Amino acid sequence: MPSLLHREIEKFRAWALNYPVDERSGEWECDYQEWPTLNRSFVAYLDSHSPQDADDHAVSDLIYAVARDNEMEDLVSELADRPEWLAFLLPYVLECDEPDTRWQFAVTLGHRVLPFNEAEVALLKLVGDHDEYVSRMALQSLGRIGSTHTESLCERAWATNHEYQRIMALWVLKEIGSQKLGAYVVLAKKDGRKYVVSNALEIESA
Repeated sequence: MPSLLHREIEKFRAWALNYPVDERSGEWECDYQEWPTLNRSFVAYLDSHSPQDADDHAVSDLIYAVARDNEMEDLVSELADRPEWLAFLLPYVLECDEPDTRWQFAVTLGHRVLPFNEAEVALLKLVGDHDEYVSRMALQSLGRIGSTHTESLCERAWATNHEYQRIMALWVLKEIGSQKLGAYVVLAKKDGRKYVVSNALEIESA
C-alpha cells in the first residue's frame, strides 16, 4: 500500500499538471493549498520509518518534496533535525535531477549538521554543479565549514566571470579572512558591473 507521503506527493503532482507552464516562475509552488498536509505526511514518514526502510519510491518522493518546498525550506530543515536521514539521502541528492533539492542540501551542509569530512566531500562535488546557484551555495558552505579548498575555489569562481559567482567569491574570501581579499576587491571595482562594484565597496567599508 502506498504511504501517506506518496499519496500526498501524487496529489501535488496532479495539481501541478494543471498549473500553466508559462506561469511556473518564482514561488509558484506556494500556491498549492495543501502544503500543511503534505508537510505533516513528510514528517510522519521520517518519524515512522528508518532510512533503511526507504525504498527507491520513498527516496524519490522525499527528494521531490524538498525540491517543491524551495521557498520555505521547511522540509530540508526537518531532515537537518534528523542527521541520519540527511546522511542517507545525500548520495541520492548528489545524483538527482532536482537543482532545488541540491542547493538546499548545499546550504544545509554549511550548518555543520554532518561530520566535516562527509560534508566537505559532498560540497566539493556540489561546487562543481552545472547549476550556477547550486555551485554558489556550495562555495558559501565550504567557507562556513572551514574547508582548506575554499580560497582556491573562490579564485576559480572569480575566473568564471559570472557576476554572482564573483560576488559570492568576494564575500567568502572575507568570511575566511583571506589575505587575497584586498586584491580581489580592487579587481571587483574594476569589473564595472553595478552589483559587483557595490558589493566590493560594501566589503571595503565594513
